[in-house]
Parts: sequence; C-alpha cells; structure tokens
Amino acid sequence: MSTQEKLIQAGLNLFHRHGIHLVGLDRILQKAGVTKTTFYNYFESKEHFACAVIDRFGEELHGKIYRRFDAPHTKEIKEHFLYIFDVWDQMSHSDQFRGCMLVGAGVASGDKNDPARKAAIKNKRLLLHAYQELAKMAGIKNPKKFAARFGLLVDGALIARHLYDDQTEAEEARMMAEQLIDNAIAHLRKPHI
Repeated sequence: MSTQEKLIQAGLNLFHRHGIHLVGLDRILQKAGVTKTTFYNYFESKEHFACAVIDRFGEELHGKIYRRFDAPHTKEIKEHFLYIFDVWDQMSHSDQFRGCMLVGAGVASGDKNDPARKAAIKNKRLLLHAYQELAKMAGIKNPKKFAARFGLLVDGALIARHLYDDQTEAEEARMMAEQLIDNAIAHLRKPHI
C-alpha cells in the first residue's frame, strides 16, 4: 500500500468513526504511520485531504452501485433500484460503518463554503445523477423528480438506521421505494394506443 493510500485509508477509518472536523491531523498521521512532512508531500492541507477522503468514499460507493447498472431492462428496473438499498445494507454491517460519510460531512459544518461540505454535496449529486440516469434508461417519466424522491428515501433509511440502530425504518423506506418504483414503471407496462 502506498503512503498516500495509507493516509486515505486512515482518513476513511477515522472520519467514519469520529467525523471529519473532530479528527486532528496528528491523529491521522499516527493512524497512517507517517510524518507531517510526508503528509504535506501529498496534500496541501487537512481540508484538501478531507476532500480526497470524501471523494474516495464517493468513488467506492459509485463503483458498487454502477456495477449493477450495466444493462438495465424494463423487467429488472425494480431490482436495479432496490440493489442500492442492498449496497447500503452490506456497508452498514461493517464494524467501521458509522452512517453515510457524505451525509455526515454535508451537515457537520454550517459553513456553506466548507470544502468538505462541498465535496460531500458534489458526491451526493453524483448519486442523484446515477439514479436519474437509470430512471431515464428505464423510460420512467420525469426521471429527475423520481431520482430526487428515491434519493430522499435512501438518505432517510441511512439516517434512521444510523441514529436508531434499528432496521425497522430502513425496511419501511425500502417498501416505500418499492411503491415509488412500481408507480413509476406502471406506465411502462400499459399498452400504448
């Protein structure tokens, strides 16, 4: 593992456990086993580092979700969308999982110009874009609106699960997502006259 990768992995672990703004640079350096000089060879500042860690989390999440989106067909639309809940479910069973880093970083700072907040929002928008693209490929009417609604259900499930450590809300959100998908694809099954 490269030094830069050690730093990123340390950031993923620590930020997930304690939050971006509560973890100091010394703790990151200790976890990664590197010096400050080495850190600054790779990252301009802790802010730039935090953005790189958030982007990595987003990239890994997108990778897990996009693997399933390679060839959607109408009969599989529901499976494709519900798979997103499965991805989060799998991630949440990890000992290191402490909720969605993107949500956490997005709400941790009240400063709209906070670089970590901006990186989190950018990555959340990429997820919404993925949902919208899948909806568009499936022929769902108003894919942008569908993606926004679906994204709210996913986020709600994540937040509820993290806050309450209870699967009930996540299961309820998944059932609501099934209803949303069923309603959205109902018109695809109707014969056009």
